[in-house]
Amino acid sequence: MSFCPGPPAPPGGTSIQEQRDRWERKRSRTARELVQTEQRYVQQLQLVATYFVEILKAKGTLRQDFRESIFSSIKAIHSVNQSLLVHLENGYFGRGFEQMCPHLHHYNTYVDNIYNASKVLGVQLKKNKAFRRFKKLQEARPEFNNQKLEDLLQLPVQRIDQ
Repeated sequence: MSFCPGPPAPPGGTSIQEQRDRWERKRSRTARELVQTEQRYVQQLQLVATYFVEILKAKGTLRQDFRESIFSSIKAIHSVNQSLLVHLENGYFGRGFEQMCPHLHHYNTYVDNIYNASKVLGVQLKKNKAFRRFKKLQEARPEFNNQKLEDLLQLPVQRIDQ
């Protein structure tokens, strides 16, 4: 019985199988990086949704119209990306992005409002002592890892570029 290793590699090149293996390793690495960055992103959005949006709403420290101006559609974005993350973690990349597409308008709303959000946040930090204290207290939580609300509010805008 003889063993045939298959067709020889092209001169100066690699076999088709070696090329496929390289592509598979690259695809796996890219998929892993995408899942990891999405996990970090969703985790940061969760911080804003929980420690700012929800608690501010419960405490009444900031009027609803100011909350909506500052945080806009961030809770909807968080929800959409949580769903995407579940798909990515289970290896369903195509399905995850396909289901996310109809919800991209939440990003449009957010981006269209980001300048106004920054302005309203600045005004409220100057005028509302209770909100200023609340913000400082929340940002001091270890979960925030020295991140400021202003930086966290930029995340959806930055994620679009990524």
